[in-house]
Amino acid sequence: MTPRSLRPRLTAIGSGKGGTGKTFVALSLAQAFADLGERVLICDADLGLANVTVQLGAASGGDLPGWLAGRIVLADAVVQVALSPHAGFDLLSAPAGSGALADSDGETGERLVAMLKRASCYDRILIDLGAGVGAATMTLASHADDTLVLATPDPASLTDAYAFAKLMVKRTGGRAPAIVINMAGSTAEAKRTAETLIRSAQSFLKVAPDYLGHIPHDPRVVEAVRRQTMLCALYPQSPAVAAIAALAAALGGQIGNLKIVPSLR
Repeated sequence: MTPRSLRPRLTAIGSGKGGTGKTFVALSLAQAFADLGERVLICDADLGLANVTVQLGAASGGDLPGWLAGRIVLADAVVQVALSPHAGFDLLSAPAGSGALADSDGETGERLVAMLKRASCYDRILIDLGAGVGAATMTLASHADDTLVLATPDPASLTDAYAFAKLMVKRTGGRAPAIVINMAGSTAEAKRTAETLIRSAQSFLKVAPDYLGHIPHDPRVVEAVRRQTMLCALYPQSPAVAAIAALAAALGGQIGNLKIVPSLR
């Protein structure tokens, strides 16, 4: 049995701008880690426009503003997501569409990450970062144990992912986010996309980001999002579900160490 850590492992998922399927990936990873037996919290850290609850079709995502302000304890700030026959995980979010934390800055990000690191009741916390490269977003990305940048084969997405990586490298003194390619038409397309981003980082940032793998384009993902249901509940045999499980393993399911796709090393 895997020993429990003294503090949770923080895994942040960012993308630069939106439209890459970041929230879908974050939610799916939360479920994958829960199914592996980890005690999981997903924190919707889009502090201005939280939307995890919308994708889940949930009435409430908890009370992140209240917890940050110290008005309530964490146990009262989260809600449980239970998806039969899967293991449950917890969700911490601001009210959807409220803009309650829209003006959050780097100091807010520092406070949030410090509080999350003290949440020892969890093994892993998935941080669904806000779109863009604002101060709070990059602070959370820089302080997480694992940081992923999600990109698609779209050139604009690659530009955004590079900007995200550049700012993180600058903030951390040389640590780059790991790359995950979403909505890839094939393994070869995903590899070419990742290699383009890696070459740019090597040339201009003098670092080589790790490539963790890809999630194939799957129209059933769009259907799941529209139906506000997890893909693993609607189509458990979907290639995208299998890819998420592989990504969870690459990230060290059961609180292990991050593993790299050997084909690009």
